[in-house]
Amino acid sequence: MTKDIIENRFRLNSSTKARLFFKSIKENGLLWTGLTGLYYGASAIGDKAFTLAARLRTKHGLPGMNSVALNKVIWENWDWSGQGEEWSESVEWKQSVIETLLKPNIADGSVVVEIGPGAGRWTGDLQARAKRLVGIDLSEACVRECRKRFASCDNVEFRVGSGADLQGVPATSVDAIWSFDVFVHINKAQFAAYALEFGRVLKPGGIGVIQHGAVGGARGGWRSDATAADVQEYLRAAGLRVRAQIATWSYSGQEFKAGLYDDVVTVFERPNSAAA
Repeated sequence: MTKDIIENRFRLNSSTKARLFFKSIKENGLLWTGLTGLYYGASAIGDKAFTLAARLRTKHGLPGMNSVALNKVIWENWDWSGQGEEWSESVEWKQSVIETLLKPNIADGSVVVEIGPGAGRWTGDLQARAKRLVGIDLSEACVRECRKRFASCDNVEFRVGSGADLQGVPATSVDAIWSFDVFVHINKAQFAAYALEFGRVLKPGGIGVIQHGAVGGARGGWRSDATAADVQEYLRAAGLRVRAQIATWSYSGQEFKAGLYDDVVTVFERPNSAAA
């Protein structure tokens, strides 16, 4: 409840806040009220700092925390003991992603590229469907983790990538591309470069499923500066067709979101030449 009040502080005027403060001292004591007041003040300063930082980033074209170099430092040194499941909202949410987004778009017997497998959060489900799966990650630590985790699988390969291309993947050799909780951290320039690579490596009729931010980092969450409209532009410039951009979906009687910060999942394809 306290967190809700703080997040909606603008809905209370100054006199009401003062009354709450003194009543809280009476009912909760000075220590609890003081600590809560400190949290209140610090959150206000934090919000202001975030707003100012976002303006500077936009004004000067700063990468924020999403440059290739900073991403490499972060993910090389991340604690991967949770195997990336710390980003799964729930068991039900993850299963909804698999049933609603992964299985309908990643056909059995496909050649698949997974960008940013991390510690293999989605890799097992992809590997089970793939004829061949190539996982490409900026982090050497992630590649080592995945090689160890999937050592018994003879249809998988993991490589360290540059953070902006799919070097080593032959042209028109891939049936499907998958990436989740990766492109939320990839800025516009690198996203545009990846889109060109999608167009290069996908076979005609090939499918891509990419989760990413939609509002250019405006909601926080360590998101990149790319928007949903930007992504559509990059994909179309690469000769790809956007099938859908999905923010929510229903599964087993529940509603689920693509992410916590106004994220979306873009499903796209390389058109068959006859239908292009």
